[in-house]
Amino acid sequence: MTSRKAYHEVIAKLKQKYGDMFSFRVGSYHIFVLSRIDHIQHVLSNRQTYDISEITTRNFSLLFPRGLLALQGDIWKRHARIMLPMFRRGRILPYFDTIITCIDSFINKQFAQQNGKIHTDLVAQCQHVLLTIIARIAFNYDFDTLSSVDGRCFREALNITVHSVNQFALMVGIPLWIAKIMLSINWKFQRALRTMRHFVMHIIDEEQLRQEQNTDMMDRPKTLIGSLVGAIESDSSSSSIKVSLSPDEVFDEVTMSILAGFETTSTALSWFIYFASKHPDVQQKIKDELIEHHLTPDATLTPDILDSLTYVECVMKEVLRFAPIAAGTVRQAISDDIIDGVQIKKGDIFLLAIQNVHRDPRYWKLDPTKFLPERFLDEDKYPPQYAYLPFGGGHRACIGQDLALLELKIAITRLMQRVTIEDAGNDGNNSGGFIQRITCFPKHMAVRVQMNSDKKTQ
Repeated sequence: MTSRKAYHEVIAKLKQKYGDMFSFRVGSYHIFVLSRIDHIQHVLSNRQTYDISEITTRNFSLLFPRGLLALQGDIWKRHARIMLPMFRRGRILPYFDTIITCIDSFINKQFAQQNGKIHTDLVAQCQHVLLTIIARIAFNYDFDTLSSVDGRCFREALNITVHSVNQFALMVGIPLWIAKIMLSINWKFQRALRTMRHFVMHIIDEEQLRQEQNTDMMDRPKTLIGSLVGAIESDSSSSSIKVSLSPDEVFDEVTMSILAGFETTSTALSWFIYFASKHPDVQQKIKDELIEHHLTPDATLTPDILDSLTYVECVMKEVLRFAPIAAGTVRQAISDDIIDGVQIKKGDIFLLAIQNVHRDPRYWKLDPTKFLPERFLDEDKYPPQYAYLPFGGGHRACIGQDLALLELKIAITRLMQRVTIEDAGNDGNNSGGFIQRITCFPKHMAVRVQMNSDKKTQ
């Protein structure tokens, strides 16, 4: 809470002192921390007893009360019926070339024109490119078409909103009415919210107009915004659950999707760049695999080729295992229960310590404290169930994991096709460390990036 330590560092330290299951109180909340896979499995597999926590819904309801992460019960089911299919691989694969275009634009802008330069701002630049990607593939909208002032205002508004989410996540012990007052007098957040509403409602209005002018239902857009706007007036006559959304619900879902879509994957991409600079052997193995598939810097990347890149897949998995993107996921008991002889009461909160199990030697054959992508080729190819949970688990797992995996694998592959990442050494501070927001990203990253050539790669 003082920001002197990241969440995962604190949880790991407490686990060493108190064991696999301990609890503490924050205000009125009784919070259990679980770091053993059978305990985690019990919570995630019993959806009748454990659901998304009040802490999560409370925090997000302060900001986006009609978004998926703030909802429960039948309202959540209504939103989920629309939202979940939008992020499945089959729906996002048609945007494969769009993702590549965005990554290539990022490389050309950041590296091609400054070949060999030391970069210290790549966390922010990763956030920018992922924001561009999520806008293009989910909303058919290009933020780069905004003026430099508008684009900067929108990104600033997003960052302020993310900061507010993180701030209130730390204040779980204060009464809700105090949190609401604090939020209402936070002029930075209120201004950011107005900025985001201005741009997002503009996107929604444009999509509504496009759908009104397009009467051919077979030609309706498959983007998230297209489906959400289409759901404003749609209803299901074959179901008792209404599947329509109000304009305010659409705004909250669109805005939350933008935030979630650029924050988490950009953090993973930042960590890949950092780990690549520290492990040139890993980079070389990726490049060797790319050569085997004739992926020179100018070669075309296709979905079939991407799926065949086994080692790149291992590197991506290892980044998601080793990097402390999220310390855990949170659930709440909705009825009394018993876990391993411990009495659980309705309302108790559970932090499932994902980062702890990701680095627990009981569940990994190769040293889990080391960055070793090779583990997923053989010894740790099939880790125990619930030992690897980069996207959480159960019925409230991350809905955007297919999109995140596709984005991240394309980004890693395209970067390694075209550049080589080097530690800046004595010329810059590339010591890592942690900055904790909703996610945890590198604090000190300074890397030199060299453009590849066909001659070097072959």
